[in-house]
Amino acid sequence: MTAGIVAITGPDSEGELRELAAWLRGEDELRGRVQLFDAVVVGVTSNSAGVFCRSLIAWLRRCREGRVSLKVKRSGAAEELELDCGPASDAEQVLGAVRGFLDKA
Repeated sequence: MTAGIVAITGPDSEGELRELAAWLRGEDELRGRVQLFDAVVVGVTSNSAGVFCRSLIAWLRRCREGRVSLKVKRSGAAEELELDCGPASDAEQVLGAVRGFLDKA
Protein backbone atom coordinates (compact mmCIF):
# COMPACT_ATOMS: atom_id res chain seq x y z
CA MET A 1 0.00 0.00 0.00
CA THR A 2 1.53 3.29 -1.13
CA ALA A 3 0.84 6.59 0.59
CA GLY A 4 0.81 10.08 -0.82
CA ILE A 5 -0.46 13.59 -0.39
CA VAL A 6 -3.06 15.36 -2.52
CA ALA A 7 -3.17 19.17 -2.61
CA ILE A 8 -6.45 20.58 -3.93
CA THR A 9 -6.57 24.16 -5.18
CA GLY A 10 -9.24 26.17 -6.91
CA PRO A 11 -11.02 29.47 -6.78
CA ASP A 12 -11.78 30.07 -3.11
CA SER A 13 -14.87 32.20 -3.54
CA GLU A 14 -17.03 32.22 -0.44
CA GLY A 15 -14.83 29.77 1.43
CA GLU A 16 -15.20 26.86 -0.98
CA LEU A 17 -11.92 25.29 0.11
CA ARG A 18 -13.04 25.47 3.73
CA GLU A 19 -16.32 23.78 2.77
CA LEU A 20 -14.45 21.10 0.83
CA ALA A 21 -12.14 20.41 3.78
CA ALA A 22 -15.15 20.02 6.09
CA TRP A 23 -16.86 17.74 3.54
CA LEU A 24 -13.83 15.46 3.25
CA ARG A 25 -13.38 15.36 7.04
CA GLY A 26 -16.86 13.84 7.19
CA GLU A 27 -15.51 10.65 5.58
CA ASP A 28 -14.42 8.13 8.24
CA GLU A 29 -11.45 6.95 6.16
CA LEU A 30 -10.17 10.53 5.71
CA ARG A 31 -10.81 11.86 9.20
CA GLY A 32 -7.57 13.17 10.69
CA ARG A 33 -5.91 13.29 7.24
CA VAL A 34 -7.39 16.57 5.95
CA GLN A 35 -5.76 19.95 6.56
CA LEU A 36 -6.51 23.40 5.19
CA PHE A 37 -3.74 25.79 4.21
CA ASP A 38 -3.69 27.70 0.90
CA ALA A 39 -4.97 24.37 -0.42
CA VAL A 40 -6.86 21.43 1.01
CA VAL A 41 -4.19 18.84 1.77
CA VAL A 42 -5.23 15.19 2.18
CA GLY A 43 -3.08 12.22 3.10
CA VAL A 44 -4.21 9.24 1.03
CA THR A 45 -3.21 5.65 0.45
CA SER A 46 -4.06 3.47 -2.51
CA ASN A 47 -6.80 2.02 -0.24
CA SER A 48 -8.35 5.35 0.81
CA ALA A 49 -8.05 6.91 -2.66
CA GLY A 50 -11.48 5.55 -3.64
CA VAL A 51 -13.24 7.28 -0.78
CA PHE A 52 -11.32 10.49 -1.50
CA CYS A 53 -12.07 10.57 -5.25
CA ARG A 54 -15.75 9.69 -4.93
CA SER A 55 -16.25 12.22 -2.12
CA LEU A 56 -14.47 14.97 -4.07
CA ILE A 57 -16.58 14.40 -7.21
CA ALA A 58 -19.77 14.24 -5.11
CA TRP A 59 -18.86 17.59 -3.51
CA LEU A 60 -18.17 19.16 -6.91
CA ARG A 61 -21.52 17.97 -8.25
CA ARG A 62 -23.43 19.05 -5.15
CA CYS A 63 -21.87 22.40 -4.43
CA ARG A 64 -20.38 24.04 -7.47
CA GLU A 65 -19.98 24.14 -11.18
CA GLY A 66 -16.35 25.16 -10.72
CA ARG A 67 -13.21 23.17 -11.15
CA VAL A 68 -10.39 22.22 -8.84
CA SER A 69 -6.83 21.17 -9.53
CA LEU A 70 -5.23 18.19 -7.83
CA LYS A 71 -1.52 17.67 -7.31
CA VAL A 72 -0.72 14.20 -6.08
CA LYS A 73 2.72 13.43 -4.67
CA ARG A 74 3.74 9.90 -3.80
CA SER A 75 5.70 9.40 -0.57
CA GLY A 76 9.42 9.25 -1.27
CA ALA A 77 9.13 10.35 -4.90
CA ALA A 78 9.86 13.67 -6.59
CA GLU A 79 7.34 13.35 -9.42
CA GLU A 80 3.79 14.66 -9.20
CA LEU A 81 0.53 13.88 -10.93
CA GLU A 82 -1.61 16.88 -11.86
CA LEU A 83 -5.33 16.57 -12.64
CA ASP A 84 -8.18 19.02 -13.17
CA CYS A 85 -11.61 17.95 -11.93
CA GLY A 86 -15.07 19.39 -12.31
CA PRO A 87 -18.66 18.29 -11.70
CA ALA A 88 -18.69 16.33 -14.98
CA SER A 89 -15.53 14.38 -14.07
CA ASP A 90 -15.83 10.62 -13.82
CA ALA A 91 -14.90 9.56 -10.29
CA GLU A 92 -13.70 6.15 -11.49
CA GLN A 93 -11.34 7.71 -14.06
CA VAL A 94 -9.92 10.09 -11.45
CA LEU A 95 -9.58 7.18 -9.04
CA GLY A 96 -7.79 5.09 -11.67
CA ALA A 97 -5.30 7.87 -12.33
CA VAL A 98 -4.65 8.52 -8.61
CA ARG A 99 -4.34 4.82 -7.69
CA GLY A 100 -2.18 4.12 -10.72
CA PHE A 101 0.14 6.96 -9.73
CA LEU A 102 0.29 5.96 -6.05
CA ASP A 103 0.98 2.33 -6.89
CA LYS A 104 3.62 3.13 -9.51
CA ALA A 105 6.95 1.64 -8.49
